[in-house]
Amino acid sequence: MNSLKMEIKQSEFRPEISEWHIEGELDANCIESLNKNFKKILAMNHIYTIVEMSKVSFISSAAVGEFMECRQVLAEKGGDLVFAGLNFDLKAQMNNLGANKIFKFHNDLRSAINAYSWEVQQKPEKIWLSFPPELQFVPPVRQLVSRIAHQKGYGQRDSFRIETIVDEICNNAVEHGMPDKTRDIELFIKIDRKKIDLEVVNLSDPEKINSLKAISKSILGTSEKKLERGRGLSLIKMLSNDLAIDFTGKGTTVHVTKLREE
Repeated sequence: MNSLKMEIKQSEFRPEISEWHIEGELDANCIESLNKNFKKILAMNHIYTIVEMSKVSFISSAAVGEFMECRQVLAEKGGDLVFAGLNFDLKAQMNNLGANKIFKFHNDLRSAINAYSWEVQQKPEKIWLSFPPELQFVPPVRQLVSRIAHQKGYGQRDSFRIETIVDEICNNAVEHGMPDKTRDIELFIKIDRKKIDLEVVNLSDPEKINSLKAISKSILGTSEKKLERGRGLSLIKMLSNDLAIDFTGKGTTVHVTKLREE
């Protein structure tokens, strides 16, 4: 006999989200239970629901059809119903039923909640990383940022330009920074659906700081004197929508904003 368990609860991380935890087999006899639990969600006035399925071993076409009706009700209210935690076999079952064309699948609850913050609330995601001041670390860093942008829906051209910007500002940080391997270069990333902000902080070499200041003034147009050096900064300025360089006793900070075009 199939022992089916269901629990509806408010998300700990997002109180406006319902978590629908299910354990067991969702065969043709589960429709009444699904309908009963969905009414609890409607009574909570929640329009976004995550169905947690990590402990579900089987789903019938009848159950998928019931979830489709539930999702339709939420969609008409401006919400959605998504799945989280499906194992490989269960996901294959649902794909065979065409559910992947209707529902969104997430690896786990946390991923589903993050997707809600990104897609529905349109909140930016923030990432911080650091790396030693050596050129060999720049390629993996730029490729990582490019992949993040692409994963967040940025097009190929935008992702390539973002990768180029990261490459230039990180190379400059290594070139003009102190060759002190105990002081990492820091990269701060804030990305949302419309733009990406990049900020690189390093400890500049005192012997190179005056040259760097002169180059930055020439590139940013705050000096009438034009210098032949600074092609990297010129490229960054051309590819970005905003470029600012700040020199303090704690180091040099380069801030770049790139608007999403695609």
